[in-house]
Amino acid sequence: MATAAWGASTLHTPAGTTPAHTTTHVPTAREQRIRQQLEAARNARENLIARQQQQARDLEERRRVELEAREQARQDAQKAASLSAATVDATARLQRTEQQAADLDSRITDLHTEQGVLRQQLAREVARLSPLLPLAERLSLYPADTLLAVPLPADRAVTGLLVVHGMMGDIANQTRAIHDRRTRLTQLDSELAQQQQQMRQVVSERESQRDTVNRAAHAALEAQQRSNAAAASAAQAVEDAARRASSVQDAIARIEATEEQAEKNLEEAARAAERAHNMQAAAAARRQAHEMATGAGPGITPATSASAGAPVAGTVLTAWGHPTESGPATGITYAPPSRATVRAPCTGRIDFAGAFRTYGQMMILDCGKHYRFVLAGLGEIAVAAGQQVSHGAAVGQMPQWNGGGSRPTLFVQLRHGGSTVNPAPYL
Repeated sequence: MATAAWGASTLHTPAGTTPAHTTTHVPTAREQRIRQQLEAARNARENLIARQQQQARDLEERRRVELEAREQARQDAQKAASLSAATVDATARLQRTEQQAADLDSRITDLHTEQGVLRQQLAREVARLSPLLPLAERLSLYPADTLLAVPLPADRAVTGLLVVHGMMGDIANQTRAIHDRRTRLTQLDSELAQQQQQMRQVVSERESQRDTVNRAAHAALEAQQRSNAAAASAAQAVEDAARRASSVQDAIARIEATEEQAEKNLEEAARAAERAHNMQAAAAARRQAHEMATGAGPGITPATSASAGAPVAGTVLTAWGHPTESGPATGITYAPPSRATVRAPCTGRIDFAGAFRTYGQMMILDCGKHYRFVLAGLGEIAVAAGQQVSHGAAVGQMPQWNGGGSRPTLFVQLRHGGSTVNPAPYL
C-alpha cells in the first residue's frame, strides 16, 4: 500500500468497485508553516554539512600547503647551507689574494718612501759637493802648479798637500756615496716596476675571485630568503629581538630568551597536537624544536694549523685585552683592505644581520653550545637571519676605502652566554 502524500487523504473502496467520489485535503496555515520549517531545517542541515565538508577540505589544504612550505623551507635552508659550504675554498683563496694585494701595496708604499729619502739625500750631497768639483778637477790635473801658485813656506806647503790629499779622499767618498745612491735608485725603479706589474695581476685575480665568491654568497642568501616556513618566523623573531636591544650584550641575552621561548612554544604545540591525535603535526613541532636546540652549530674548538685564519685580510689594529679609552678591549679589531671579503669564523646559524646602533652593519653568528661571534663594521652583508653558514664561508664585505678619512675596521668579538671570551685561539 502506498503512503499518502503529506496533506492529502485517500479513500479505500472494496476491490472491483468504483469509488463514488474523492475529496482533497487542503493544508492549513499551520501545516504549511511546519512544512516550510522542516524544509528550511533540512536545507540548513545540508548547508551546514556542506560548509563543514568545505572547511575540512580547506583545513586539509592549508595543512598540505604548510607542510609543503616547511619542506620547501627545509630544502631552501639545506641549499643555502650547501651553497655556503661551497664558497669556503674560494673564499680562502680570495682572502690569500687580498692579503697578497695588501702586502704588495705596503711594499710599494715602502719603495716610494725609500725613493723619496734617497732622492733627498742625493740632492743634499750633490749640492755640498758641487762647489768643490772645479778645485778637485784642477788639483787632479795640476796639483804642483796649484800649490806653487801661492808662495808658502815649505812646512805650510807640506800641510797644504796633506789637506788637499784629505779633501780629495772626502770628495772621492762623497762621489762613491752619490754613485751608490744612484745605483740603488735604479734598482728601486726596477723593483717598483716589477711590484706594480705583479700588483696589477693580483688585483685582476682578486676581482675575478671576488666576483665568484659574491655570486655564490648571494645565491646562498637568495635560497635562504625563499624559506617561508615556521622556522623562518622564529628566526625573524630572534632578529627582531636583537634590533630592539640597546647593546650587544643585551642583544645576546634577548636572542637566547627568544629562542628559549620559541622552543617552549613548539613543545606546547606538539603536546596540543598529540591531544588532538594529530601525530604528524606533533612530530613536525618536536623536530623543529630539536633543530632550534641543536641545529645552530657544533660549538667552537681551538684553531689548528689547517683551520687557522683571521676572518678578514689585513692587520690587527687592537688585540684582545689591549688598553683602550673604555677599558681593556673585549674583542679584536682588524684594519682590512678596501672591500675585503669577511669570512665566517665558525660553522653555525645567523641570529642577526643588519644595522645595529653605532656598530654599523653587524652580524651575530651562533656557533652552538652558547658560543656566538659578533662581527661589526661591515660595508655589505651577504647572509640573512636564520641562514646556516660554514666555517670560512663568505658572509660579507668591508666598505670601499680610498685612503682618505677614517679607515674602516672590523670588530670581532666572541661571547659565551653573557661573557666575552678571547677569540684569538679560535681564529
